Amino acid sequence: MHQLRYAVAVADEGSFTAAAQALHVTQSGVSAQVALLERELGTRLFDRTPKGTRVAPSAAPVLDQIRYVVAGLDRVRSTADEVNGLLSGTVAVGAVAGLSWPAFLDGIQSVHDEHPGLELSLREGRSFELQADVAAGRLDLALVSWPDQPLAGLASWVALDERVMVVVDPRHPWAGRTEVSPAELLDEQVICTSEGTGMRLAYATLMRAEGLPAPVTWDVTLPTTARALAARGLGVAVVTSSSADAPSELHHVRVTSTQADSHLGLVWRADPAPSAAARATLAALRAHLGQGSRTGQ
Repeated sequence: MHQLRYAVAVADEGSFTAAAQALHVTQSGVSAQVALLERELGTRLFDRTPKGTRVAPSAAPVLDQIRYVVAGLDRVRSTADEVNGLLSGTVAVGAVAGLSWPAFLDGIQSVHDEHPGLELSLREGRSFELQADVAAGRLDLALVSWPDQPLAGLASWVALDERVMVVVDPRHPWAGRTEVSPAELLDEQVICTSEGTGMRLAYATLMRAEGLPAPVTWDVTLPTTARALAARGLGVAVVTSSSADAPSELHHVRVTSTQADSHLGLVWRADPAPSAAARATLAALRAHLGQGSRTGQ
């Protein structure tokens, strides 16, 4: 069991040293146990190079099965704890970078307070990458956005239905309008978040459906930066409607398209089923996010 967990840690952390630090064991112990596992399986799991450690291309399917087995071992423990009336284990949660939705943070707090035996962790990132981490088992669940469907193999629950919007400075010619066409965006300096974010994917999906390119002049990390640039008259910020709840000096303009929809919600692996700890976290987040969506937060 330790050999399997060590192998997953090396794959996730990218080196034996980092894996040892994450596992709170010695680097030599990790190296020795992984070497024993490779010998028993009769295959090399990792390529060790001066630039680092990576999963050997031929070993990727083996690592996928190891992850599946480790997840099964975690379910055995969580099921035993559940039978005994306890809720323990680890739950790794992801969230889109810069999200400060009170309902989400309240949900995290409620899980932390009600289940002190759980080890909760939170990592921010871009929507597409977070979905990939959930699919690979590196995260148990994530709050992300997507324009159409989340990645294959993921179950989902929608907390908010959003739309692609534009926010502009009050001095901009569009400040007196309620809507613009996708084609009009081609004549502006567009501000949008980077590739891999739900906001950027929604914008690209919308423009592709209209048969148009999706140029971006100002490529930023966070929606707050996009709004700050728009407030200074440096361009038009393409955002989704919940993120368009901007400072009052910015004007909100709808983009007229049937493809302007986007969704913000939770994703988790459909198979294997979430652990008892992950299910409890999902239930708490759904309860809080459901209340937050009804109150318009």
